[in-house]
Amino acid sequence: MARSPVHPGFLAIAVLLLALQAGGPAVAAALRYERAAIAGGELWRLLSGHFVHLGWAHCLLNAGGLLALAAILPAPLRAGRCCLLLGGAIGIALFAALPDLQRYAGFSGINYGLATLALLPRCRGEAVAALLLAALVARAAWQWLADGGAADAAWLGAPPLAAAHFAGLAGGAVLALAGPLRRAALR
Repeated sequence: MARSPVHPGFLAIAVLLLALQAGGPAVAAALRYERAAIAGGELWRLLSGHFVHLGWAHCLLNAGGLLALAAILPAPLRAGRCCLLLGGAIGIALFAALPDLQRYAGFSGINYGLATLALLPRCRGEAVAALLLAALVARAAWQWLADGGAADAAWLGAPPLAAAHFAGLAGGAVLALAGPLRRAALR
């Protein structure tokens, strides 16, 4: 039997994203990143906020992106562990660096981290990997500096949070380059 191009762990996470979206606004409100709730002790929101979305378009974009990335990620990658490490790191970074950020939801920061984890080790030998990674960095910079996400706000429900994308890029780079963390992400 042929091996599926998508790791079952990433498929399960994509299904989880869809199931949480199907749960409706109450589920999103209970799990999204909310600064006041986190400051009040609801620390799980640092992580769970990545798994809920602003609407179906937002959710489908991130779930589809995850499945596309899963096809290029290293086979022995531990899907759940990588998403937990990246999500936790991004949530903490947002809380520490953006005191004015009151609410956040979405998986795109984790997707940026997974893309970096997949592409960075290949950059020396594969020009396409280096070009794709440079394009991701350029897109995040454009969103940050030129308000490049304003056009996306209408159909996503809010502009993309470039800071989450940069935190994902940084987290993915740490996972890709730091020996002990890389070993933790792999089997």
